[in-house]
Amino acid sequence: MLLQLALTLTLMAASPMTAAATPTAIADILTNPASFDGKHLTVNGTVTQLSEKTSKRGNDYTVFDLCAPASSCIHAYSHGHPKIANGQTLTVNGTFFAVKKVGTLEFKNELDADDNSL
Repeated sequence: MLLQLALTLTLMAASPMTAAATPTAIADILTNPASFDGKHLTVNGTVTQLSEKTSKRGNDYTVFDLCAPASSCIHAYSHGHPKIANGQTLTVNGTFFAVKKVGTLEFKNELDADDNSL
């Protein structure tokens, strides 16, 4: 019985339960983007400037701004074409980059949404 309990506790410690993340305010991110660089965040906001695109290699992706009520916005990127719309209130989980370089392009204050999270 003790062996079974020890094994159960070991397995629970190895695979922690995920708790709901506390949302990070867009204004806080924009005040000091470097302090959030490379961190996994949960961010709430309203979708604006939604654009569905396809890369030269044929990969679908979506970009949009995620805005707080005070008109502060961060850019968001997602693989594929998730079912979202301009004006929709949305919670996005993803990794924030103060500056992200892709080839010769540079993106500032971008949240890369986790796959299948939208």
